[in-house]
Amino acid sequence: MATRVARLLMVACALAACGDGGRASLATPKLAYNGSMPFPAVIGEAIVLTPAVSGTLGQYRVSPALPAGLSIDERSGVISGTPKTASGPQTFVVSATAAGARVTYPLVLSVTEPPHGLSYTSPVTATVGVALAPVIPSISGTADHYAVSPTLPRGILLDSSSGILSGTPTEASGLAPYTVTANSLAGNTRFILLLTVKPAPSGAIARHEPARWGPGRGRVQPVPSQNLPAGETESSGNIHAGDVRSHD
Repeated sequence: MATRVARLLMVACALAACGDGGRASLATPKLAYNGSMPFPAVIGEAIVLTPAVSGTLGQYRVSPALPAGLSIDERSGVISGTPKTASGPQTFVVSATAAGARVTYPLVLSVTEPPHGLSYTSPVTATVGVALAPVIPSISGTADHYAVSPTLPRGILLDSSSGILSGTPTEASGLAPYTVTANSLAGNTRFILLLTVKPAPSGAIARHEPARWGPGRGRVQPVPSQNLPAGETESSGNIHAGDVRSHD
């Protein structure tokens, strides 16, 4: 009798274990990749993305194909490599399989190209009071912000988003170097721009019409030539604005 009871208890324990094991096998494994969304990869910089997994997974796949230079390990799910081309934020669906289960994770990945090769037409010559034709930078990669040091001559501005120089200078300055820097999260690049501002050109000397004193007002007024009597010419003894005389 005791032996029979012991056997029944063993069977009951086995069934209980099988039941737990059945529930455990039905639990869905989880898959994720740590990091920001999107993950910011950079051309020329190696990356390694390791999945966080609960349960046992294998046969990893990704769709669509990863950017050039990156690959996924089918056994571990590790994404690694060195990106070769730039691409905007894109969703890559990573999938893996387990016994009777398939899980997926949407990995958002972008590849940026550090700014490089910044240049301007240099030297730049500006003139006081004359609008400067926009000076547009040439650059490769992506730049988020431009800055210049030291401060540009008064009236000339650097657009912090585009890097374009423009404006109307208000004071002369000698030839001097100005360092323009283009920045992004991936890196930065610099260019030394030579700039000079010449004084404003001297204006033409103003011409004065023949003038006379206005009646009762003591100010100079032009004498229209058409009012002269026929056959007469204008007198060479003109009164200029700077010649002040008093009359009774």
